[in-house]
Amino acid sequence: MDSLLKGLFGGDSGQQQQASDFVNRFEQGPIDQGYTDDEAYRHFQNVAQNADPRTLQNAAEQTFARMDPNQRAQFSQMLAQRMGNQGMVSNDPRQMAGMVSQLHQQQPGGLASLFGGGNGNGGSGNGGGGFPGGTLGKVAMGGIAAYAMKEILGGGGGLLGGGDNGHHKRSV
Repeated sequence: MDSLLKGLFGGDSGQQQQASDFVNRFEQGPIDQGYTDDEAYRHFQNVAQNADPRTLQNAAEQTFARMDPNQRAQFSQMLAQRMGNQGMVSNDPRQMAGMVSQLHQQQPGGLASLFGGGNGNGGSGNGGGGFPGGTLGKVAMGGIAAYAMKEILGGGGGLLGGGDNGHHKRSV
């Protein structure tokens, strides 16, 4: 765990605080607001290079579960088209996470190569439109990054097992 945290944050507590802030902003507002394209891309790249496949798949499933059904349908169709699997469209968060996991393992750059753009700047810019996948690409990468970082930072117990779709639970 220490080596994973070091890989993600270089042992810098300031970077850990920035990551926690990003996770909080993702969870507490609309899933497409409160963070920039560049943050989503940068955090996703960092997580994709350092987290294990199980963590990434669980984070993807939580991200897709938090999307509304229309967003899931649009993202699933876009993902299938970009992967060349026109007939393999699913709106089920678990199946979508499996597609993302498969993509991540089969293609260098995985999801980032499809939705993060190859322009070298992380698709930074205009509120989600900087990604080739638009806002949905930003949400997918931002969500996967946020949920994976939450698990890595130790806050994933309720996230992965509790089915709370990213909403905070209150202690009673």
